[in-house]
Amino acid sequence: MMFKDELDKVEQPAIDQLVKLGWTYVSGAELSPGFLLADGSSTERARINEVVLVSRLEVAMRNLNPWISEENLRKVMREITHPQHVGLMEYNHSLYQMLVNYLSVEQDLGKGRKGQTVKIIDFDSPANNDFLCTSQFKIEGVNQNIIPDILCFVNGLPLAVIECKSPYVSDAISEGIKQLRRYANLRYPETDEGAQKLFWYNQLMVSTCRDQAKVGTISSSAQHYGDWKDAYPFTDADISDSPLFSGENEVREMASPVCYAGELDKISTVTPQQRLIAGMFSPYNFLDLIQNFTIYEAVDSRLIKKVARYQQYRAVNKVIERLKVGKDRKEKSGVVWHTQGSGKSLTMVMLAVKMRRDPELQKYKLVFVTDRTQLDAQLSNTFRDAQNETVYNAGSVSELKALLSRESSDIVTAMVQKFQDAEADGDFKDLNPSDKIIVLADEAHRTQFGNLAATINAALPNAPKVGFTGTPLLKNQKMDQAFGGYIDQYKINEAVEDGATVRIIYEGREVQSDVVGESLDALFEEYFKSYSDDEKREIKKKHGVERAVREAPARIRWVCIDLLKHYREHIQPNGFKGMIVVGSRYAATLFKKTLDDLGAPPSEVIISGKHNDEPMYAPYTNGAHHKQVIKNFTKPLGTDKEKEDPTAFLIVKDMLLTGFDAPIAQVMYIDRSLKDHTLMQAIARVNRTYKGKQAGFIVDYHGLSTHLTEALDMFSSDDVAGTYHSLKDEIPKLKATHTRVAHVFASVKGDDIDDYVLFLKDEDIRQQFELAFKRFAKQMDVILPDVAAKPFVPDLKLWGKVQNAARNRYRDPGLNIKDAGEKVRKLVEDHIISTGVDPKIPPVDLMAANFKESVEKVKSPESRASEIESAIKHHITVNLDEDPEYYKSLSLRLRDIIEKTKGKWDQQLELLLDLVSNIETEHKQAADDLGLTETEYAFYNILMAEVSAHSNDGVVGDEEHEEIKATSQSLVEMFDEATQIVDFFQKNDEVKRMKKEIKRAILDCSYGESAIVKVVQSRFMDLAQSRFGKSGK
Repeated sequence: MMFKDELDKVEQPAIDQLVKLGWTYVSGAELSPGFLLADGSSTERARINEVVLVSRLEVAMRNLNPWISEENLRKVMREITHPQHVGLMEYNHSLYQMLVNYLSVEQDLGKGRKGQTVKIIDFDSPANNDFLCTSQFKIEGVNQNIIPDILCFVNGLPLAVIECKSPYVSDAISEGIKQLRRYANLRYPETDEGAQKLFWYNQLMVSTCRDQAKVGTISSSAQHYGDWKDAYPFTDADISDSPLFSGENEVREMASPVCYAGELDKISTVTPQQRLIAGMFSPYNFLDLIQNFTIYEAVDSRLIKKVARYQQYRAVNKVIERLKVGKDRKEKSGVVWHTQGSGKSLTMVMLAVKMRRDPELQKYKLVFVTDRTQLDAQLSNTFRDAQNETVYNAGSVSELKALLSRESSDIVTAMVQKFQDAEADGDFKDLNPSDKIIVLADEAHRTQFGNLAATINAALPNAPKVGFTGTPLLKNQKMDQAFGGYIDQYKINEAVEDGATVRIIYEGREVQSDVVGESLDALFEEYFKSYSDDEKREIKKKHGVERAVREAPARIRWVCIDLLKHYREHIQPNGFKGMIVVGSRYAATLFKKTLDDLGAPPSEVIISGKHNDEPMYAPYTNGAHHKQVIKNFTKPLGTDKEKEDPTAFLIVKDMLLTGFDAPIAQVMYIDRSLKDHTLMQAIARVNRTYKGKQAGFIVDYHGLSTHLTEALDMFSSDDVAGTYHSLKDEIPKLKATHTRVAHVFASVKGDDIDDYVLFLKDEDIRQQFELAFKRFAKQMDVILPDVAAKPFVPDLKLWGKVQNAARNRYRDPGLNIKDAGEKVRKLVEDHIISTGVDPKIPPVDLMAANFKESVEKVKSPESRASEIESAIKHHITVNLDEDPEYYKSLSLRLRDIIEKTKGKWDQQLELLLDLVSNIETEHKQAADDLGLTETEYAFYNILMAEVSAHSNDGVVGDEEHEEIKATSQSLVEMFDEATQIVDFFQKNDEVKRMKKEIKRAILDCSYGESAIVKVVQSRFMDLAQSRFGKSGK
């Protein structure tokens, strides 16, 4: 049933939509080796381990390069189909470079022998390419075959894989991603469980269940797969109304809460799957994404492949359109606001890449104004790899002037400071009046307004400016006078909803004092009561009363005690780190000393140095040390020097408040004044996503709530909705998630675990519980150990135990709380252990000697029957490949017992126990009765089933029966001998020879016909891999 749902509701609609977009559909069977087309021509693949449709590739190469010689064609084809590299990413990166940057061959076209460019794909004219999609395309891997649901080929190259899951299965998207990673051999590379060669060419990996669809690349972990929520340039109306998409918008049944993550929002007539396919697989967008929106970056000496998110793709194309359509500087200019943490820097890089490939825009000089060396490095590396183009960095004012004055269409980067220095030096007007210059400014709220904007305008009077900002523009920033308004927006709420960032929870703390009254003087006297009058006067003179109070050692000690308690209870259990933001360099050193005195986890201070610094600052101002600390801080918390870093806190004043990305940081403790954009940017340091991170925390010891309110008031309310939440805001969410779980169990009375587990026998109900409980557990992890969570703890423990018992009863590994957070896991597991159960011990196996004994401990006959039924199902699933026909028949017998004895639990229990008693001996006895070994019996069962299915009356005569036995025995003997060859199943010639033996053996029999041969060949080879695989490796 689930497979039918997957096919009818997900896979087939996806294929239909691809066809309407311009892809040609050919079934996987028609692309199998040995398949003859209607015109009598042979198939497109010679062997099942081939992933490139070579004949299509050759036709495309001839069409796109009509001048190419046979010799060069063969050479290029060989480079594409037989590359020589080590590791999946190296293959993928090299083949990507061939696709996008083309190949060069030496050939004489009438003007002497010289390098000629060979196109593999025509990115400029999509219609010149061959777009083919197929389903159920079998590929032979090292140890087993894989059959992806949908494969998309361009010019014979498999560039995208779409894995489809039923809308009604638990955690459908995650299951699809796991399958994709298995196919690519990314989960456990040493096991060779996939067919990695297919993914040498891969550009997009999609997991869809219709009501959700996510996309990633070969280097994406599950949490980095993203939605495609905007099919730009198509709108939802286009998808609903256009003939390109029509026919798929039938009224569909209520969306499953499984796939909607528990949220029954307003159901659009356009599904997320349709939106993703329209936005990513229309031929123009598909090639555009590959050519201009795919980036390879080195992260910690590892190459990572990234593809644009939907908002990045939309923003870049909107900027390109504005630059091309705008009539003057103002019409070409504007601001892209993409909230911090959503990939703004990468958007700028992708924009630059696309502009350099555009025939019109590549004539422009690009000037990047940035305040981060990281963006400089990203641009330089990307252009070196993608365009083989140098990026010129202005290291001084004189260099900046020279680079801006030069009449050339090059790329120039300069730090904001260089423009400020240039302005101070004077003589920075009318450096270049050309209108063939485009200024791209990072952190636009700082660079585009005030003196700097005027400086750039004076130097480059006719250059349009496109600003990028991670925070919205203030109400009083009048963009329209200098710019054309917002080009694209990606707001805070959107980023949180998409999972691009996490929500931020704000907690205000009051620093306690024994002094009655709140005057600064009274507080000063309290904190410095042990000092002499002269010392007090000196402190007031040097620091002022307010700063002296804030930096009083006694106050800082209280802050450190409180933040350590918060960190140890809320942050450390899940392995996250924190930043401490202080008001002065002196305060930073004091915080460090106090934390060390209190036995806190390791901390590091990052502050800038000055000439004539006092010795106390020297250990904390070394630039080289800073660089190492910052690099290490991004690693997971731990003591393994190779992979982890023990530093729990970074203590900073101004440094790292902007542009610093450390997703491992979950909390920022603030003890200084921050305002406006600086405050908005600082709190975004903890909104980056990371595995297991439900939210970021801002803990305020300075009293910033007023500043936060004022800061938010300076922006449009729509722009800053969802900037931060308080813990109080999280309580209704906890109640809502609790209610969802309670609703699942509404009809279950009492606290008997057995009753709950029995209620979860139905797979659909089990999936609803699983999803609802995970959401509840994650929300509990956000709030624990706050007292607000206390009323919900008993149900968390009860439902956690129910989940564990159901996982064991129904052998359902999906039932777990591994993603909920360490605080919740420990609480639930400690409770289960306290009741005498070890949640880490797996359920007793059906074949174990103590199975019946363990079942007897279960209370009611219904529960015992349920336990046995689940154990038998698990046994069938595990052993199915060893004898498919036998275990299929066992499954039918089990279903027959369950259906006929429903409600008669004692009778059902008796029949199931009888079935269990015979399982172990029955298979061997049946084989013995026929004079066969158990291996021969498995082959016999397949051959018997297929001969019966192909006979007119489904009956096999005695003579045929004997032939089937004899054929099974002789073929098993051949397999036994053949698989002694090392790597037998990887040697195509040996496999082909064995298939011929199977064909000959069957055709020599009275029942022999070609229709049986093909099916039996495939099934016998699969069974042989299961039965003899270990010896054939």
